Amino acid sequence: MVDIDPGKAVICKKCGKPMNLIVEAEKLSDGTRRITYYYKCSTCGYRLDIEQVFIGMERDAIVVKRVRRLVSS
Repeated sequence: MVDIDPGKAVICKKCGKPMNLIVEAEKLSDGTRRITYYYKCSTCGYRLDIEQVFIGMERDAIVVKRVRRLVSS
C-alpha cells in the first residue's frame, strides 16, 4: 500500500494522465454532513476514492467519523 504524497501528482492507472483532487460536501437526509475526497482523471473519468468524513450530532455532542481508503500502487 502507498500513501499519496500531496506534493506529487497522482497518475491515472487507466490512461497515465495526471488526476485532479476533488472535494465534495453534501448534507444527508438525517442531517449528517458527508465530505468526500477523491482523485478523478479528466481524460478518461477514472475515479480513485481517498477518504470520507461524516459530521453529525449525537445527543449534545458533535461526532466526526473518518473513513480512509488504502491506495495500492
